[in-house]
Amino acid sequence: MQNTSTATVPITSDAVRARLTDCGDAVFCDVALTAAFGGKLTAAFIDGMVSSQIVNDFILKPLSEKRVFAQAFNERELLDLAMNGEVYHGQRKMCGDLETAMEQLLSGALVLIFDGEQAAIAYDSKGYEKRSVSEPTNENVLKGSKESFGEAMRVNTSLVRRRIQTDALKMRTITLGRRTHTSITLVYLDGVANPDTVTRVEERLGSLDVDGIVSTGQIELQLQETRRTIFPLVLYTERVDKFCGNILEGRIGIITDGLPVAYITPNDLHSFLQAPEDYSHNKIISTALRILRYFCSFASLILPAFYVSITTFHQEMIPTKLAVSIIASKQGVPFPTYMEVLLMLLAFEVLLEAGTRLPQSIGQAVSIVGALVVGQAAITANMLSPGVVIVIAAAGITGFVIPSQDFSNTVRLCRIALVLLSTLGGLFMTSIGLIFLLYHMCTLDNFGTPYLSPFVASEGRQMFNDTIVRRSWLMLDERPENIRPADKKRKG
Repeated sequence: MQNTSTATVPITSDAVRARLTDCGDAVFCDVALTAAFGGKLTAAFIDGMVSSQIVNDFILKPLSEKRVFAQAFNERELLDLAMNGEVYHGQRKMCGDLETAMEQLLSGALVLIFDGEQAAIAYDSKGYEKRSVSEPTNENVLKGSKESFGEAMRVNTSLVRRRIQTDALKMRTITLGRRTHTSITLVYLDGVANPDTVTRVEERLGSLDVDGIVSTGQIELQLQETRRTIFPLVLYTERVDKFCGNILEGRIGIITDGLPVAYITPNDLHSFLQAPEDYSHNKIISTALRILRYFCSFASLILPAFYVSITTFHQEMIPTKLAVSIIASKQGVPFPTYMEVLLMLLAFEVLLEAGTRLPQSIGQAVSIVGALVVGQAAITANMLSPGVVIVIAAAGITGFVIPSQDFSNTVRLCRIALVLLSTLGGLFMTSIGLIFLLYHMCTLDNFGTPYLSPFVASEGRQMFNDTIVRRSWLMLDERPENIRPADKKRKG
């Protein structure tokens, strides 16, 4: 933990230099004064984090050339002139103690130190290199905006401001991390988002006591009220249009400085199976695609376990011709069916992980070679039966339909667990596993929003209000009831 005793230390150039010992990027510039009493000021900044043009033209140049500074009789008068607008810079802050000055300095400000008054003025002069606004890399855009979030906080907030141009859009900034001092902004619509939820989200983030924020998982875990679950409760996105759409519904967004993704809460199951393009297509097409996603999610979860169950315990369920075909394809295969399925699932996960970690061009080649060459060779060598390969391939492809990568990962893990249960008791144990998953999802709650709402907890009243069935824009009069918005009406 940092030493907080420096909060009462007065500001002097020597004190700042002592705090920045062995910091090669710290720059101290003595500003000679033309005032009648003589003397000098010290300007301190971090090289690479400030704009040279702002520092030279709008801060140091006026101090050296403006006649009003030459007429100052003492350093107090000089401090008042610099603070009250004679320096060409609008964003300035008076620093009354050393700790405040250091925070401003390390965040990208130029600190002008008045040794005689033991005070300093921090001028916001950020000018570090940042990535320009680009297309989303992990979320494909079919019919919509191609702008994505970057690492710079103010660039991200400006992208949101440009789309929601109302003074009701509030942005609360808090600082987390005892050493990193990472800025986090809560974004919500005043009068639309539930104020209790806003307060609870802010309190949970404020209670995070860590040295620094360096990964998305730290923020994500802090936003989960139920932590003993593998199901995602916080939705993340790098798409600005998706983020703004959720803000307009009454949800709360979290933007973290240094991370190119934003978080959205509270969420339900439907949030992870919904895509922004649903609102760009015809309502009938969008409804069909949503039904397809629900069906594919369930198929990806249950197919391998169902195949193991019927081929091992419930052969009477298989039509005769199909049973004969399966038996013929298994001739010469040395492994039982459940072992084949588990090996294929493991191989599938290895291929996915390899494709993710390798460079994009090589990753695609690995996926093709693994799926076609190795799979066909395993069948030819009687290591695996064709039926198992088809089932695992179908389960994998249907899993790719899920828009949320976090939810897709959960389905993949549950799929393996169900296969293990099916080897113990067939469809009976598989059904027990599905019942447990359903019960677990019924117990999940995030900031007052039940995970399976609106299918449960509201008697299904909102089931056809933009969930599985996408209603026409003309009929979308109400915001989702399960997130308890302050203003339930979208219109009027």
